[in-house]
Amino acid sequence: MAPKIYIAQDPVLEDVLDIAAEKLLALGWTVVRGPEITPGVPLRLSADQRQALIEDVDIIVASSRSRLSAKDLDASPRLRALVFPTIGVDAVDLEACAARGLIVANGATPENFLAMSEATVMLMLVLLYRLHESERILRENASRPQQMYARMLRGRTIGLIGSGRIGAGVIERLQAFDPGQILVNDPFLTPQSAPDGVRLVDRDELLAASDVISLHVPLNPQTRSMIAEAELRAMKTNAILINTSRGGLIDEAALVRVMGEGHLAGAGLDVTETEPLPEDHPLRNLDRVILTPHILGHTVDLYTVMPDVLVENATRIMKGDLPKYVRNPDVVERWRQKLGDLS
Repeated sequence: MAPKIYIAQDPVLEDVLDIAAEKLLALGWTVVRGPEITPGVPLRLSADQRQALIEDVDIIVASSRSRLSAKDLDASPRLRALVFPTIGVDAVDLEACAARGLIVANGATPENFLAMSEATVMLMLVLLYRLHESERILRENASRPQQMYARMLRGRTIGLIGSGRIGAGVIERLQAFDPGQILVNDPFLTPQSAPDGVRLVDRDELLAASDVISLHVPLNPQTRSMIAEAELRAMKTNAILINTSRGGLIDEAALVRVMGEGHLAGAGLDVTETEPLPEDHPLRNLDRVILTPHILGHTVDLYTVMPDVLVENATRIMKGDLPKYVRNPDVVERWRQKLGDLS
């Protein structure tokens, strides 16, 4: 029997998923595509869609534009894995996957996480140097300022909340700029496992001491609105806040309110709670905020490798081999037992 795979739609990753589907079809797979997605509304399959699309699939491919329920995971007795083209696997509950012995593969390629690392450092520099203000002076033929406003990255205190692959890449790239210190708040790091050149601190110290704060954590019930009004007011008046991780980590209403009062020198947001960001959202009216549509790390390099990695992960899984990138390695033994039961 030919392997059968369900591939969700995603308007952001349309070309990636289409190319991967074509490659799998050429390998003799049966490919089922998901329903169209309304931008800004994560797709949840109805009971009828679940029955029609995934009740007999071997693999489900999804992205952050989908949401997979326990009923979805139980729909196919043949289901052995979930594959994500991206690093993030927010669409599914990893504990639910573990309970079912389902391996979760993702696209944690260097082109993926290092592009975001580079982009994060770029935002730090653009905001510290107030690049857009300098550009505006030239475009409007305005007078040169009497007092300079740019600040060097050198000597600044940089704070990272969370430090996975992207955060580690940011730390590595920051070293060349000779920052004053790099503070990290991450419950999964110890002094022995922390990258060289960083100091582990609690969140309160990080918020109070940092000139630049960058978020590198997944979105879950524990991290939602982790930067709310109290946290924003605990930051330095001229601090910079960056989020290239997930929308929802920051209380956006509080950010608008606090920045509207003149607190914080700037913010760089590649992600927002609602994507795309509504045209009337008050964040758009803040001149000290850089907004990009969850695209900052989406390089040509990344989109070139994503379809091949997706296909490689899927084909390895169907051969009974571990995928190239495993998001939940603690499930491997249970997964192997599950494969034995399916054979």
